Amino acid sequence: MAKIDLPYLKSYKVAGRTYYYFNRRGFPAAKLPGDPLSPAWLAAYNAAKDASNKGTSQPVRGKVVEGSFADLIARYYASPKFLNLSKLTQQGYRNEIEKLRKAHGHESVVDLDWETVEALMAKKADTPGAANKLLRTVRMLMKYAVKCKMRDFDPTAGVDKLKVPGDGFIAWTDDDIAKFEAAFPIGSKPRLAMALALYTGQRRSDVILMSRKHIVRNGTAIELVQEKTGTSLEVPIHPDLAEILSHVTHDIPAFIVTDKGKAYSRAGFGNWFGDMCRRAGLPKGYNAHGLRKAAARRLAEAGCTANEIMSITGHKDISEVERYTRSAAQIKMAASGMAKLGSAKR
Repeated sequence: MAKIDLPYLKSYKVAGRTYYYFNRRGFPAAKLPGDPLSPAWLAAYNAAKDASNKGTSQPVRGKVVEGSFADLIARYYASPKFLNLSKLTQQGYRNEIEKLRKAHGHESVVDLDWETVEALMAKKADTPGAANKLLRTVRMLMKYAVKCKMRDFDPTAGVDKLKVPGDGFIAWTDDDIAKFEAAFPIGSKPRLAMALALYTGQRRSDVILMSRKHIVRNGTAIELVQEKTGTSLEVPIHPDLAEILSHVTHDIPAFIVTDKGKAYSRAGFGNWFGDMCRRAGLPKGYNAHGLRKAAARRLAEAGCTANEIMSITGHKDISEVERYTRSAAQIKMAASGMAKLGSAKR
């Protein structure tokens, strides 16, 4: 095909296929869908051009220098790999990538070496979870840099993650749950939020979307598609959750809404629920994700297999869930062993 001569148009060839993007300097690249010069393709091109002319698309500060981190980031955002991610995952990646752009966007991609990566991680040694998130982000970008031939090798290959106790999220104990329940009776919004997270085992991004329309099987199950993974689940409603839901008089746009009657954003819900945890007397660090872990723990202690737990929580990595089942099995076997020892001494 002859070269298409349009302002701000760039193309990249990946695995023998050519992808086109509206790529105006100072603005994020926008992928153009469909066949080149097709109606959908032209509509996307004109929309991106008009948005940049009007300044309605968010500008990238400073000029994007070819071969810089800012250049790599723009290419990554426009790549099929990034565009194929869920919106939730894209936003999570953007949050971390933009920190790198702000601090290092002007620097050259080819100049990065493993010593520099380790030095960046050393600055975050007091927060190993954050250091590992930085490493994951840099490694992801470097692998893409190798793929699009911006550099020859991945400089993070020899850099190890820091050891993190647990996974950074505090798993609620039964005492923690009882303390929260004592602070917020059935019928209150905090108790409803806690019950939805605890008795469905879902992430906050899914809890905030739940409404009456998700209840199926004559009121015996909650049906959802996980926002992060796209996994379809049907979770039976626990009797305790059924009782709490029976006190809910509204369900539009969701079971849990703001004081203005609107659905929560993920961040907004997280901040609000964190405040409720403090009000209940739980220390800083307790959040809704810890309830997801508590749900998995309770299922394991009830004798559920790893696959049974995954069918409820939607986990993709069985190793994460197996930790709960191993822990529950160890506790039961230790109790059984001590009981046998006591019987043998009589």
